[in-house]
Amino acid sequence: MNRTIILLSAFINLFSLFSSGQSAYKGNLVIVGGGLEADNKSIFQQLIGFAGGPDKASFAIIPSAGGAPMQSYVYFKNILVSYGLKPENIHLIPVAVIDDDSTKDVNESEWKDNGKDPRLAEIISKCTAVWFTGGDQLRTTRALYLPDGSQTPVLKAVWDVYLSGGVIGGTSAGAAIMSGVMIGGGTSIAALGHGIISDFDGNDYPEDKGVLITRGLGFFPCGIVDQHFNIRARIGRLAMALMNEKQKVSMGFGVDENTALIFNGKQNRISVAGAAGVTILGTSDARITFNQNLPCIVNLSLNYLEEGDSFDVSTSLVTPAGGKLPTRGNEHHKDGFIDQGGLLSANKTTFREAITAGLADNHATDTVRSITFSDNARGFMLTLRKTPSSEGFSSGKPSYRYTVTHIMMDITPVNISVKPLNNIY
Repeated sequence: MNRTIILLSAFINLFSLFSSGQSAYKGNLVIVGGGLEADNKSIFQQLIGFAGGPDKASFAIIPSAGGAPMQSYVYFKNILVSYGLKPENIHLIPVAVIDDDSTKDVNESEWKDNGKDPRLAEIISKCTAVWFTGGDQLRTTRALYLPDGSQTPVLKAVWDVYLSGGVIGGTSAGAAIMSGVMIGGGTSIAALGHGIISDFDGNDYPEDKGVLITRGLGFFPCGIVDQHFNIRARIGRLAMALMNEKQKVSMGFGVDENTALIFNGKQNRISVAGAAGVTILGTSDARITFNQNLPCIVNLSLNYLEEGDSFDVSTSLVTPAGGKLPTRGNEHHKDGFIDQGGLLSANKTTFREAITAGLADNHATDTVRSITFSDNARGFMLTLRKTPSSEGFSSGKPSYRYTVTHIMMDITPVNISVKPLNNIY
């Protein structure tokens, strides 16, 4: 079975779920955007609670994505124990492809075919939670799918846990694998400049070659997941992934570091926990054209949610967390927002700051723009626009936790000319 057919099957499954407006899943997902800190009680307490609580929870940890698999397992196991889990209820599922040189008595690269092991599948089937560690998401999909595209016994067992009401979680690469359509690598500027790459067989995908789109594990039925979202300026690559005509996926979810997108399968509902936020992109009114082979994307819709906010997948209704007040008429910022450079690459001014304090919570600003160089003479301009239905909510000082809804976003290619004020040469 070739990759095109495999991806098409995943898209059809996603489309059927969207069309029904219902979720077929009884379980829950805890999708962390990377950088999960051990003291993030909001995330860990919900993760363990979904698994049955400290006394009853039983975890299977799959370190398949990691470059140091055993270390990843031990690190996460110790955190779970610190939250009251019994060590005997935390199980290593030795599936990995990279050897960790620091573990002299274990060669983790010998675990590469363990996804086929029925004994490991049996251990997973008795657990109430499965956790995927960070690393490289391509390692996980290669370890858990057979060459013909079918599921290994280990992956089937993970699905059984999920469909029977358990919780599946993961961080960083463990978040990327959650959607049926998976982003395998690439930066925003590479995605906009070089487009979609659909096939890569090597190791260590080169980030400057475009955005790699491939097949994920498919647990999250609502759209494409991206991670490390704000800190690594991934808004452009998620936008390009969504506008790929072959996929027909209408929503993308960018999850920030030390933050979780929590999907409640029974309620078909998303909530946010942790330190930062989740950006939701929608394509219902969006369109893409090309000028000199560069994309121009207009009318992407955008919502931004933080701790305690929720999103109803069936209705697209955003509900802010209790205690947040509307920003309209009560904006904390009134000096306008100076157009920025670099929101499509890692920068001091982040995408979150632009959409919250710069736009939704700013009385003097209706539009925010940022230009990022792609070469010496060209680049891309990101534009965020308020609409009559745009709303912002804020908890105010000192934390300024935000909710932002119904913002429109455009990404357009531009020529850039830089001239000194005076001829100094």
